[in-house]
Amino acid sequence: MMSSTIPASIKAGPTTTNTLSANRYIFIYILLIWLSLIPDFFLILFLISIMEFDWILFITLPLIMFVLSMLFILSALFFSRIALLFVNFFHFPKEGVFPKTIKNKDYRAWIKRAVIKKFPIWLCHNFPFPWVDVLAFKVFGNIVPWSTPLYDAWVDTEFLEIGKGTTIGQGAVIMTSLITTEFLIIKKVKIGKNCLIGGHSVVAPGTILQDDVVLGALSSTQISQELESGWVYMGSPAQKYRESKFREEDKLSSEERARIKGYKEIVEEFPDDIELKGRRVIHLIHKSAKKDLGVLKSLEKADQKRVKGEFRAEHRRIKGELRAEKHEMKAGKKQFQSDLAMDKAKKLLIERDEKEKYKIEKKEIRAQKTKEQISHIQDFKIVKKYHEKVDQLKIKVKKEKKEEKEEKEEKEEKDQNNEMES
Repeated sequence: MMSSTIPASIKAGPTTTNTLSANRYIFIYILLIWLSLIPDFFLILFLISIMEFDWILFITLPLIMFVLSMLFILSALFFSRIALLFVNFFHFPKEGVFPKTIKNKDYRAWIKRAVIKKFPIWLCHNFPFPWVDVLAFKVFGNIVPWSTPLYDAWVDTEFLEIGKGTTIGQGAVIMTSLITTEFLIIKKVKIGKNCLIGGHSVVAPGTILQDDVVLGALSSTQISQELESGWVYMGSPAQKYRESKFREEDKLSSEERARIKGYKEIVEEFPDDIELKGRRVIHLIHKSAKKDLGVLKSLEKADQKRVKGEFRAEHRRIKGELRAEKHEMKAGKKQFQSDLAMDKAKKLLIERDEKEKYKIEKKEIRAQKTKEQISHIQDFKIVKKYHEKVDQLKIKVKKEKKEEKEEKEEKEEKDQNNEMES
């Protein structure tokens, strides 16, 4: 169960997430290292196949090593990002206070995220170019300007937002997650523009630093503490030390400074015979001037919002008309496609009818030809039978003539023999 309250005491003190949080997920760590080495392995094989071991190799060796290192880092960031998206798909990261038990889904998901991020963060932190650190933070979904120095500090890798012009000192610790003996605390840290975080200072989860805040060295904030804009904070826990007044403001006269801050109009409202003394009175005057400035800013923002609202309304109207025209064009296109499909269907039906008629005519012609061939074959068979009968008759006649001739010869021969005997 997630709790919305923060524990009153941190019994064991804060610990950072720059460690492998659980050995049960060590296989993810090893798998990411192995996958990150694959592109380098193929690049090395390719270089070996195209290059010869001569003076060109020795000249280009530093460049090759740099490319291999950058490819290794980019591969680690790529595969870690994919693994992180996969883990976040099943359990999206959220802020809160959670029991430090492996049965809790949020605690387990936080462990997985810490294991996935450890290796690429370690690679980027040990690379000689500071901007590689910022690249890793951007890949993991944090809002960090490229100019922010993170090289010499320990900074957590999620729920982090840093404004432009902010400087983070050497050895500083910015934690968006914190472990106690019983709880895991996850809170977003927001650091405004032009802030300075001193060396070896600690920013606790949920801390909000407004613009132009200075957190002194060896200082620490409390969980969900908000540091007011334009102040220097010192100590542990951090407390207001003095206003941050620098640069050209020191060159102004007291009257000009009062006019800029809005104090002069307030002071002139008091009678001349009243002496403005006391820390509480000065504080109330400052507060009144600040509220007056706030009123002016709020009115300006109201006007801006009104103008912006009118512009948005006009923009939405134009956008709606464009969308309507787009849908009308789509409807016309679909109608044209419908008519075209109907014409094609009609044409296809006509072609099919013509083909069927042609097939029927062809079949009739074939049937007629077949009938003629059959009749011709029958006539041929009759003629052939007639000729066969004629031939048989001729043979029979010849045979009869031959027999008659033979009989006649035999008779003549007998008559001759009889005459001779007589």
